[in-house]
Amino acid sequence: MSYSERTADVAEFLRIPSVEFGNSRNSQWIRYGAAALTLLSFAIVLLFSSSEIIAAEPISAGDARESGNIRLTSDGRLKMDPVCIAGDELVFTVQETAVQTTLIKLRLTDGKQERLYPKATTNEFEAAFSPDGRFCAFVQNKGNLSLKLVIRDRESGKDAEFDPGGGFAGMRHPSIAPGARGVVISMPGGGGQQIVALSIDGKRRQDLTQGDSLNCWPAWSPDGMQIAFGSSRDGDFELYLMNADGGGIRRLTDSPGRDMRPAWSPDGKRLAFTSTRDGNAEIYVTDIANGGLTRVTNHSEQDDYPTWHPDGKRLVVVSERAGKFDLYLLDVPVVQ
Repeated sequence: MSYSERTADVAEFLRIPSVEFGNSRNSQWIRYGAAALTLLSFAIVLLFSSSEIIAAEPISAGDARESGNIRLTSDGRLKMDPVCIAGDELVFTVQETAVQTTLIKLRLTDGKQERLYPKATTNEFEAAFSPDGRFCAFVQNKGNLSLKLVIRDRESGKDAEFDPGGGFAGMRHPSIAPGARGVVISMPGGGGQQIVALSIDGKRRQDLTQGDSLNCWPAWSPDGMQIAFGSSRDGDFELYLMNADGGGIRRLTDSPGRDMRPAWSPDGKRLAFTSTRDGNAEIYVTDIANGGLTRVTNHSEQDDYPTWHPDGKRLVVVSERAGKFDLYLLDVPVVQ
């Protein structure tokens, strides 16, 4: 069974927005119910246990290339949500076993991999870091079939939590503001999926979007003035910008299919994102000022989850090749 088929099954099983899992349907929002919560953990197992488990096999950054691009991993396991930290390191989510997703740290210089949090025993995924690397926010399956957000101070080792309680299993996609002023997430509310701002201690919240549309994948700009996100408010998923307080929303893309998972370039001038506008998940970069568009990938299989390398010239993405999922470091074409 393919990745899209597995994730579509889980989306249908939980009655959550199927766009969250990258399949080809723009599903209508259906509110979470008690039955969905009861089945959440089982659905996570359903998603991940259907693929082959392959032992991790670190690979040197220079050992494998595809059309000039560097392959960073070679184990083929399902991977998601890479994010670069500390210049030569990145963190990503991996299907470590049939029943557990884990945050993995990879060193770009030599390909060494290790658990980000070796003592973790629950499913952890979608890590985000403050620009200085001090804070890490991630989603954790807390047991009792629901999710919470953990905001970890990596200097003190102390955790803050945002736990909305039952009925909020769709909490996703944390992004930490510059200066660690707060965190934005996407979570159910108001008949749809909303962008919500939290204080860094998880105690104060402000809803930044309203209505019955799906608002997902929030991402703080490097200067902390804007938030990029994807939304279904105009029919299908497009990319939008809003001010840090939720005002001044403007649309960035207008295409058939889904534009999703925006990622800011380090200079704040471009957004990388995944789009199905050409019938398959591919990576694009748009210039925020003039709307110029650059296609980065072109392959019959999926390319997804773009994140910028700190040099602003390359992207790390999850690419499916021959049914296996690995991380690749891609050059972004220079547009004259």
